[in-house]
Amino acid sequence: MTSEDTELTTQLAALGRTKAYVEAGKLLSEQEDDVVYKLVEDDLSTDAGTGALTLTLIKGSSALAESGHTSGSSVLGTVCSACVGQICEDSADPETQKWTAISDTLLQVLPQLGPRSIIDIAFRVLAELKTSGTLPTPLASFLPMLLDTLGTIGSVEITSEDVSAVAAEDDVRVTRTGSELKAYWIESACSYKWHAQASVRVCALLRELVLTEAQVERVASRVQRQMECMELMELPAMVYQLLLLSRHGSKRNIVSGIFTFFDNMEKQLKDAHSDDERKRWRELGDIEGTIMLHISYGIKQDFELGDALIAFAKESSDSLSSFSFACLLSLARIHRFEDNVTVLLRTQLLRCMHDEDMRVGMVWVRPYLLESGSDAQELLHAVVERSSYGWDQVTQSLIQLCLNTMDYTARRNTYSPVACTQARQTCTRVLQTAFATHEFVRGEIVDQIMNRVVFQTKSHMHFLDLLQLLAANDVDTVRPYSTKIIDALDSISVMSSRTLEGLVRAIAPLFFDDVQFRSSLILVLRKILFAHGVDERRVALSGLFVLISCAAQSLDCEAGQRQSNVRLAVLLEVLGLLRRCLTQQPEIRKAAYDQLSTLLDEPFARNNAALLSTLHGIFQTEFMKYQADRSHDSPINFQLCVSPTTHKVTMPVASFMQCFAKLTLALESSSTLGPSGSESPSSIWTDVCTRFSRAQMEDFELDANGDFALDSPSGVRNNNTARLVIGCIDAAIEYELCSTTNTNPALVVELFSKFQRFSDVLCTRCVDERKKRVIGSASELSHMTLPTTLNVLELVLSDPRRMDNPDHALNCAPHDHTWFVAHTSGVSLWAANTAFVRHLLEIALARVTERAGMCEEPTHRVLHLAYIAYSGALAACARPLESGILDLPANLAKRSAKARSILYVAAESLVACTSVLQSRGKLDLLHVAVMRPQLMLFAPNDDPPTIDALLDAQYASALITGLRNTSEQMLAQKPVMAREATTVLTSLHAMCVQLSRTGNCCSNEGARAVIYKTMNETARWAFSLVGGELPGDANLLRNITMVLTSCQPFLQPETVFARPPLQLTFVSVPVDVRMDDYELGTLSRLIGSICTASRLLTNIEADPNETDEDEPNLGIFTARTIPALVTVLAAWFKAELHQVDWASTQLRRMSTSELAERPENDAEDLVMSIQVERRVCGRIHALSQLLLQLLSTVMPTQAATDQVIRMFHDLHRSFAHLTRTKLQCVQVPITESYIDCLSLICSTLNTHAHSMIIDKYGALVGSADTENPKKKTKLTSSKSAGKSHVLRNSTLVSSLVYQMELTEKYVGMVAAKHKTPLAHYLKRSLARDFRIERDRLHDPLQDTEGNSLDEESADTTMLMLDSPPPDMLDD
Repeated sequence: MTSEDTELTTQLAALGRTKAYVEAGKLLSEQEDDVVYKLVEDDLSTDAGTGALTLTLIKGSSALAESGHTSGSSVLGTVCSACVGQICEDSADPETQKWTAISDTLLQVLPQLGPRSIIDIAFRVLAELKTSGTLPTPLASFLPMLLDTLGTIGSVEITSEDVSAVAAEDDVRVTRTGSELKAYWIESACSYKWHAQASVRVCALLRELVLTEAQVERVASRVQRQMECMELMELPAMVYQLLLLSRHGSKRNIVSGIFTFFDNMEKQLKDAHSDDERKRWRELGDIEGTIMLHISYGIKQDFELGDALIAFAKESSDSLSSFSFACLLSLARIHRFEDNVTVLLRTQLLRCMHDEDMRVGMVWVRPYLLESGSDAQELLHAVVERSSYGWDQVTQSLIQLCLNTMDYTARRNTYSPVACTQARQTCTRVLQTAFATHEFVRGEIVDQIMNRVVFQTKSHMHFLDLLQLLAANDVDTVRPYSTKIIDALDSISVMSSRTLEGLVRAIAPLFFDDVQFRSSLILVLRKILFAHGVDERRVALSGLFVLISCAAQSLDCEAGQRQSNVRLAVLLEVLGLLRRCLTQQPEIRKAAYDQLSTLLDEPFARNNAALLSTLHGIFQTEFMKYQADRSHDSPINFQLCVSPTTHKVTMPVASFMQCFAKLTLALESSSTLGPSGSESPSSIWTDVCTRFSRAQMEDFELDANGDFALDSPSGVRNNNTARLVIGCIDAAIEYELCSTTNTNPALVVELFSKFQRFSDVLCTRCVDERKKRVIGSASELSHMTLPTTLNVLELVLSDPRRMDNPDHALNCAPHDHTWFVAHTSGVSLWAANTAFVRHLLEIALARVTERAGMCEEPTHRVLHLAYIAYSGALAACARPLESGILDLPANLAKRSAKARSILYVAAESLVACTSVLQSRGKLDLLHVAVMRPQLMLFAPNDDPPTIDALLDAQYASALITGLRNTSEQMLAQKPVMAREATTVLTSLHAMCVQLSRTGNCCSNEGARAVIYKTMNETARWAFSLVGGELPGDANLLRNITMVLTSCQPFLQPETVFARPPLQLTFVSVPVDVRMDDYELGTLSRLIGSICTASRLLTNIEADPNETDEDEPNLGIFTARTIPALVTVLAAWFKAELHQVDWASTQLRRMSTSELAERPENDAEDLVMSIQVERRVCGRIHALSQLLLQLLSTVMPTQAATDQVIRMFHDLHRSFAHLTRTKLQCVQVPITESYIDCLSLICSTLNTHAHSMIIDKYGALVGSADTENPKKKTKLTSSKSAGKSHVLRNSTLVSSLVYQMELTEKYVGMVAAKHKTPLAHYLKRSLARDFRIERDRLHDPLQDTEGNSLDEESADTTMLMLDSPPPDMLDD
């Protein structure tokens, strides 16, 4: 430094100390710019310097500018430019007080800078960014203000020397505005390479600027690109800057970019194998958790950001990743978005499963569709898995989502039952995992479960199952929250029996391990057991028996000595409560005896010595009270069981005897108890059975011709006495059937004859006050349980396969082949008694279908009954003699004119089992239990056996073939076994539906081939039945048609079923126009036969050109059978159109995905989307051709006509849905397939529909009953007769016309959007043609009385079309 510089520095320092800033400014204005730069450089480059001289220079030049000096602004600009230059070159210690003071001072004098100075400083910083990839930290607060000020500058003339890149050419002066210079600065900053450590700083600078929408998108794109080269730990700060940047606009693009970035990172690290990759995956989870917190905070500050996030989720719902899914769950924690996000995610979860279920069953369009982009189950499991590290803040929202989904699926909704079941199971597993992983949500889960149980919501049974799983998995995790369950026990009195049973069964582990909980539960049950209301006592009794069952079952399991003692003490305590219940009102005692009888059917109860010994003492004492003297033939003193004044039952002795019989049988089989002597239970029952077999009705003071009516005191007494007697005889029969000590088949027959005689009298003579019979059959009077019935039926209806094969799966110890053959021969007397076998089957059928007030029969017993009904009865019909006569056993061949045959009851039992298994989702076990029975299938077992796919398909095919042969042979014996065949066809239809679904989703080629062959043969067989000699039974034809419609997809070539859905890559699959012809050909011929028969019934000659040489027997198509067939076809038609609607919806997803995969400048057609549309249009066209036959025919009945019109209404709705979808897929052109459908539906079918509607209204008024021609039409003198008929039937037609208007509206919008004329395909004018004019309707009054309608009622009536139904007519 020269002496002059030193002197100048000294002078300036002195002026600064005295705050003579104006003089310092004047002194500074006299110096050259190089001198000023030198002063600033020397002052700021000194390590020990404080920057005081620089501050003096800035303040002096600022004071000079304020004083109005002409050179003040230029001097200030020189000083500031020198300061910024020096800061850019040397700011190694940005945290010192020196740099902070200078930055603040620069910010203060910024308004005094001239345009040229601002430009110089801004581009000096830009040059530093270009060179080093970073920005000086001291200028963090100064630069945003500087650049915003730059944008406010007006026009400035600049050269390449000033800003080299702004000028068009070198040494050419151009004029630029400040906003242009600012835009250039931002664009240049975004194009430069940023240093990784300075990325957040640069991003923070850019987001603080005032930016336009385009600049925001440019900055956001640059920041997102910069995130790819940054460390994981720095990503949260960058995301936070992006969220702040979104306040300027472009929120949706920023959100999309963030999610896309993390989705790509998850895809790269998801399949981690090495330790480093796993560690990075774990770190990514922690980083994403921090980012979720930033997003939640940003949304709380700006709700529009949350709206953008929801909009993005809706647009990309088919491809949500686990991170975006978790972010939405995090958003749900904000009250404003909670409901919207929950509904959105619930819809995504259910729709994903529903789409997969629909895709499996739609063979005709499946090869042309893409697979689902995201798996909702995987998303949920991924979120709950990663919630244990990093994502714990979304756990509560995840819990609420699962709870909400379980509630929603329990209500009626638009999703398939399969999808609802899968969603419910998935949510249950997620809640289990969350409960085991996170302690802070356990209390909330238990609270939510108990709230639903207390308020008896529709989903409360599913939550009880969840509670049972939680307690069974780890009772220690549930025990801390037992107080919440105890609080809910106060509401037991308002619960149903089923709910209380489920609750007690769920909390049974707590009951045995927690003394306080056990005491509370027993106290509550004791209070309710002695409540005032009988219904409340029944509910408490149900819970009590569940406790007894659980206690006895726990003693049967292996446990420590201490646990066994505790459980035994619990069992004895609960039995003490039961003893007190047996002294209450008859209703309570009867319920207790019935439930105790059911409990004694279980093996664990029969093997429990404590339970049996306690009950033995109770029942032995109670029986002695009502035992009659041995001098009488009646073993029970029934006079003590019926009140002499009110004639009501005071002792339910029938239920008592049944329970006593079960107890005696358990004592006989027990190895620990063996009472003997004349007072032993076995000897008592031997005496009881013998005396009942000799007794007559007179011995019970009953008369076969006496009064049993319920409207007289004597009738009530006789009725109650007879019921008690019949119930005791039934208990004696059950004892003799199951007894192993004194087997006497003849005694059972004698007892059954008494039971039958007494039951016939009571069923015939027991009538109510309206003289109607109260009892339908003798099985309603029986208390025999299903296990007893099954054990006997297995012998009297023995399986020939088990008899002939010693190695049969059921021939194992202790009931091996020798035992089975011996016992089957020993009960031949029972098997020969047709009435007895039928009675047992009817009891089993009643137990499976009707369990009023009792628990449902377990699945293994339902499977056992199905096996017996098929193998012991129905399978025999599949083996005819050469003459065509069925080779049936004697008991199956006998038929009664009044009672149902054994075959018919067996067929009904199989149908009932099929229905029960289908409702429980376990129909896939039926064919295994029937064709390949195993002991584990007929025993309590929660885990079904695992069977190879090929074997499973073979068993199912064998059962369908067997049912097919059985029904065919029954139909050959027409009309004797028509009812039996109809019932068998019901089971066949259910099995075909199940096998069709299995075949559609089966991946095993061998199994798929077996299923295809069976279903194809079944479809052709069903159609052949329609063409054969069948009785004109509506139910029979309906069932045959249902079988045909369930199998008709398998009429396509087998190669169609081998085509998998498309992957995410687009591969062109040619459209086969013959697929619908293969599939719908049989239905087309069936509809043609219906139309031909309808013309004959309505006296219309058939067209000779349409007559088929192989026309089936038209005699079966009558005025009673045609409506039934058309109803079945209408249901199938609606289901097919539902599939069409779903496929139309998938067209939008297909076009969106195809557009995303196509290059930007590619103008080619969306080939795959066009093929999907052609396939959908082809399906609609094929269905329209079927409907055309029905619309062009006059149906013989009003019901059939209504069904046809409904089919046409549904067709218009589906076509309108397709048209509306095309409005959303503008890139998909109007194809020739769509034109063909439009022409057929809106031209041809509309014309035929118009004619049918006119014919329908004309036939309505005063028409005779075509179904019963002999019935005379009742005439009325009302003047508005025709108007009444029109009003009653106007809703259907008005709905149709409204739907047709919607179709025309959408067609017009499509034509306008594609600029293609389509109006000429709309042949009918709705406003002109679809009018109902009453003066043209036929009036029967004119033919009978010569009267005519008034002029007022003859006015033209037109349907209101301005709003959807309900519709009305205006005069």
